[in-house]
Amino acid sequence: MGAPLRVRSVACSFLLAVALASPAAAQFVNDTDFKLKGEDSLVVTPEPRRWDVAALEVLTLNFVTWAFGHYVLDGYWTQISMESVDINLRHGFEWDPNMFKNNFNSHPYHGNTYFNAARTNGMNFWESVPYAFTGSLTWEIFMESEFPSYGDLIMTTMGGISLGETLYRLSEQTLDDRTSGTERIFREIGATALNPVGGFNRLVRGDMFKNSARVNHLRNPVAGYLAWGTSSNVNSSDLGELAINHAYELTFRYGDPYRLASSRKPFDYFTFRLWVSSRPEKSNVSIIQQAVLVGRNYQDGHDGEIRHLAGLFQHYDYVNLDLFNYGGVTLAPGLVSRWPLGKSWTLGTGVHAGWLMLGGSNNEYFTNTQGRNYNYTMGAKAKATITLSHDKLGDLLLDSWYFWMTGIEGIPGDDYIGQLNVVYNHKIYKGLGLGLEGYLYDRRGQYVGYPESHVTVKGVRLLLTYGFY
Repeated sequence: MGAPLRVRSVACSFLLAVALASPAAAQFVNDTDFKLKGEDSLVVTPEPRRWDVAALEVLTLNFVTWAFGHYVLDGYWTQISMESVDINLRHGFEWDPNMFKNNFNSHPYHGNTYFNAARTNGMNFWESVPYAFTGSLTWEIFMESEFPSYGDLIMTTMGGISLGETLYRLSEQTLDDRTSGTERIFREIGATALNPVGGFNRLVRGDMFKNSARVNHLRNPVAGYLAWGTSSNVNSSDLGELAINHAYELTFRYGDPYRLASSRKPFDYFTFRLWVSSRPEKSNVSIIQQAVLVGRNYQDGHDGEIRHLAGLFQHYDYVNLDLFNYGGVTLAPGLVSRWPLGKSWTLGTGVHAGWLMLGGSNNEYFTNTQGRNYNYTMGAKAKATITLSHDKLGDLLLDSWYFWMTGIEGIPGDDYIGQLNVVYNHKIYKGLGLGLEGYLYDRRGQYVGYPESHVTVKGVRLLLTYGFY
């Protein structure tokens, strides 16, 4: 499946999920049977743990993917045999030459299907992790004639976990077995588009056609906005001024980070930003996500109005644009806080710093015959976010992150990458708003045996937004 088609289908799925999930959250708020304290207070009948079915589905996913590549795409890498398996085992793992979108987007999406084979068969988050790893490992060794790849194993597992739990929770937010008729059909379609493995399991188990008198899917508050951004010009230090097409954006927060809890469940709070801009030669895509894995809430100040969430977060970044690309998976301790300022003002802050497990960044001095133009890297990531909100004046967001990436394969050396996004959104009528967005990207590269590089890109665009809360 081509990357542009996948991007468009996932984007459409997100938009449909938002349209369906917001009313679902409102229904839960108004449901007299429950108190809205997050999913911990919602009794959801768990699916039986079908570990054997999940394992069979992982094997089936590998076979179906191989068959599609072999019989439809006629991929050279599908020429497998016992001999290719023996060669893979003898040779071991290496760093593959594939393009950035394959390793940092397609592989995480593939890993999401392994993860959800377990998640939608009754396993919890932690129990589903080994399925993502095992699915990737068996694919690398048995289902390809190319040598196994370190990068594929890491990104399919860690990126698959990140996308997998996100899509699982959004599909759960979309589903509502109390509904019927057209609404039920659209909810099932939206949830299946988000989580195809989950949709398949609901179909074969007959859950798509069952009704319930109560909420029986995970529910958490979702808040954010959809946006259409105008065409704009950007200034690049190495290419001058360039025209950039209009863009579509989805930014939202899942869960309440300030709900007092002695412990947090994985992904019961996460933020997600999807940004897409199509061009004839390439789809520009950015995915920026952070999610709590383990954590705890605290309060201080008068009457406990100041709230904090401290914990370990997983970050997934995928930025693949005409002018630059970078991304990876990070594990980072973080602190998210809310500070009421009085007179309808609220300040939100977030700070994170941690280990970049695996990353990639474009490099002027490296390319290969398959189009790879980036280094494999490890290193560190730091992130700081400030949100200033007013009931009538709107929201001002300053979101910045900084990577130190040291090459582990490719051109030896270090990249220092920083990006700052500034977004102001003003409500004009009900959910509609007007916004202004600007960004600054800066990369400094210091490489062994090559001149130092320095690239900056900056741009600004107008936004038409629709907020949902």
